[in-house]
Amino acid sequence: MIPSAMASSTETALESLHHIKSTEPPEWLVPKQELSQAVRAASKLLFSSLKPYCPKSPFDQLLTEGFDVEQIWQQIDLQSQPLLSSLRRELGLFDGNDEEDEDGLENARYEDFFSRKKNKSSKEKAKSRDMLEEDSGSDDEQDVDKRKDGPSKHEKELDKLRSKIEEMEKANLDPKVWTMRGEVTAAQRQKNSALEVDLDFEHNVRPAPVITEEVTASLEDLIKTRISEGLFDDVQKARTSSSKAPREIKELDESKSKKGLAEVYEEEFVQKTDPASALLTFSDELKKEASMLFKKLCLKLDALSHFHFTPKPVVEDMSIQTNVPALAMEEIAPMAVSDAAMLAPEEVFSGKGDIKEEAELTKAERKRRRANKKRKFKAEAAKRMGKKARQMTTVGNNDEGLYCIPILPASWWQGRIVCDLVLVKRGKWHILKRERHSMHLCLAFASLEQAKQ
Repeated sequence: MIPSAMASSTETALESLHHIKSTEPPEWLVPKQELSQAVRAASKLLFSSLKPYCPKSPFDQLLTEGFDVEQIWQQIDLQSQPLLSSLRRELGLFDGNDEEDEDGLENARYEDFFSRKKNKSSKEKAKSRDMLEEDSGSDDEQDVDKRKDGPSKHEKELDKLRSKIEEMEKANLDPKVWTMRGEVTAAQRQKNSALEVDLDFEHNVRPAPVITEEVTASLEDLIKTRISEGLFDDVQKARTSSSKAPREIKELDESKSKKGLAEVYEEEFVQKTDPASALLTFSDELKKEASMLFKKLCLKLDALSHFHFTPKPVVEDMSIQTNVPALAMEEIAPMAVSDAAMLAPEEVFSGKGDIKEEAELTKAERKRRRANKKRKFKAEAAKRMGKKARQMTTVGNNDEGLYCIPILPASWWQGRIVCDLVLVKRGKWHILKRERHSMHLCLAFASLEQAKQ
């Protein structure tokens, strides 16, 4: 019963292994219970098949029931480490036996690989062995003689290579020659050493070829072949078909202009301001002539077709362009509004200078402004005082007599005033005297003069 159960488990494991091989890669991306069971059974079979080659393995078989994936991998790892070490050991033994096998092959005999012939006697075999031994001995003696005569070709090449390496190492360690140090002054090199060295300089220009007999012969042969074949044309450059449109080549008129500079400027100005009234150039005249010819042709064709379906002629609108700024033309205002109402504030009032703030003024500008304010205040105060004095002493043209009339006071705050002593007679004013007195004295003087009359 037990062997039959083991055989059945082995068959199921082999079936699961074949099932794993036949499974497509995309199916492994989706977790499936069937694949998991097949992988466990196949791993168990492989583990048990490798057990004889790994006697130091701690497990007799792979335990999968009740174990997760990590634990199963740990069991496989414990078996694989001693197996790998034993395989490495065996490979090392095989590598060491290569030379012995080669030596054995050199001394191999026919009898080691093939069966003996019945008709061959033992004496002949002994003779052949002796002859082979003598031949091998003679070969060994020849090799020894060759070694005594001198080194082999391979040894000579190795010696040359070793000597070159030693020379290069010595050149690297020894101090360099002055020609290999870069910029060297005269004190750092021997006397007249620059004359003994051929100094080569690299140039960007390609050197001219050395003319030899071979070069001249090849050139002569080339010329003869070209003459005999009649190939006198040079090689034409192949034009590349470019997708870009060719540039327009402008023709320059080298003839001297017959117009003056003023006429040229006048034409440019007229063409900018009013293109319709500008003078026609030669190309414009050609266009105009072509359009006229086309119109005549169309008229004849229409006449041939009895003027059926004749389109209406295009009426060219007359365009009038005034030499006015664009801003003035764009402004639309009612007729009742004058130009003065449309002025900007800067155009209505322009100050004497730039308007500055208090912080921007200098000391001299502050003094000037203060003096102007004082002057204006004095003038206004004097005007008010004079008006008040005239109201106090009103004099009519019909009143006759002597009056004291104050005029603009110069120092009214000091109690003094400039007065005119006026005589009014027959409606006319006569200024008798202008003096600086106090107001009370002037009034008293005027009253005294009046009393005398």
